[in-house]
Amino acid sequence: MKKKNDRKIILLFVVVGLLLFGFLIYRVNKDFFSKNANKKQIDSIEYYGYTLTKSDTDIYKTTFKELTKVLNEKPIDNTLYAKLISKLFIIDLYTLDNKLSSTDIGGLEFLHKDLRDNFKENMGSSLYKYVESNLDGKRKQELPVVKDVTISDVFETKYTYNKKEYTAYLVTANWTYEKDLGYQTSAKLTVINDKDILYIVKGN
Repeated sequence: MKKKNDRKIILLFVVVGLLLFGFLIYRVNKDFFSKNANKKQIDSIEYYGYTLTKSDTDIYKTTFKELTKVLNEKPIDNTLYAKLISKLFIIDLYTLDNKLSSTDIGGLEFLHKDLRDNFKENMGSSLYKYVESNLDGKRKQELPVVKDVTISDVFETKYTYNKKEYTAYLVTANWTYEKDLGYQTSAKLTVINDKDILYIVKGN
């Protein structure tokens, strides 16, 4: 009788374990596919490495189309190019509402590749530090959404980066949010031209 009861208990644990494992797999798959659907790429400017995703805001999508048009023209107006990537960088970086977690850092594709890892780490421990996960789509946290970006000045100059001098653009930007939650509203960005692709290398 005891052996029979032991078998029943073991069987019960096995069933419960399988149910819990199945539920875990379901949640992981649900979160994974939800994340991928939200980040689905809908357009790109392949040569430059710029992408547009489903979760990007309307102002980002509109500005991205403007950039696509500028980059398809010959010769490229680099002053306008610098202006537009600065806008896109600010919109993507400071719009936190469409980010999935504190590690989903915006604006990285507009930075020089040498800066991306450090920038991601710095933003993850500062601006993005308190962004709650939204993998399940149930986040209630109020987060900023950039409403408009104004570029007040673009000044062409020279800038030394990694001991090499580049043609550069100093961009002055101001922006507003759909709701003022106390986040940064202005910045000066330094953009360099490295082999006809513009990269942001400094901001303050």
